[in-house]
Amino acid sequence: MLSTLELRHWHLSVPVHRTTVLFFLFAFLSGCATSPTTDHKTSWESHEQALTKLTHYQAAGKLGYKGSQRFSANMHWETRPREDKLLLTNFLGSTLLKLNATPSSVTLVNNEGKTFQGRDAGKLVEQLTGLNLPVTQMRDWLIGLPTAADTYQLNKEGRVSYLAKEIDGKLWQLDYNEYDYSVTPALPKRLVLSTTGVTITLVINNWSTN
Repeated sequence: MLSTLELRHWHLSVPVHRTTVLFFLFAFLSGCATSPTTDHKTSWESHEQALTKLTHYQAAGKLGYKGSQRFSANMHWETRPREDKLLLTNFLGSTLLKLNATPSSVTLVNNEGKTFQGRDAGKLVEQLTGLNLPVTQMRDWLIGLPTAADTYQLNKEGRVSYLAKEIDGKLWQLDYNEYDYSVTPALPKRLVLSTTGVTITLVINNWSTN
């Protein structure tokens, strides 16, 4: 039989044992529920090099325009070597603007189906639609490459967070508010492009690179 001292010791040891088990069980479950943090940091040099290798890509998403006009549209952009294509459609899928630009010529189809030719994509778009868009620069700026920018800044993860450039006397500023890390290299997801009297918000929902 157990002595009185042994019984006391046994009764005291049981709660301590249960507490210890519960503590480790809670710690284990907490560890399972905690998602590991993902480090998206990179060096700008390696990221820039990866971006320059993208010779063909497509971006699909939304464009919001606030200026002399206000509208939102579905956007599809495609860049190939020496060729850029921009398609804006409304929520019904009807074409608002279709642009095909090469170094030597630009073709624009408006919302009435009429075709126009020119040599400067940005000027042609503004003349025919009233929209102010730095189309020529967007092939690189859209993917986060600050080509020909007067100045740019990097975020703490080593990617472009801001750039600015004066074009035809207007200072254009582009803020990169969010990146998509599901693609390699990481590409912009939410951008805000602005100049005096114009703000253009771009949200890229899908990237395709090949």
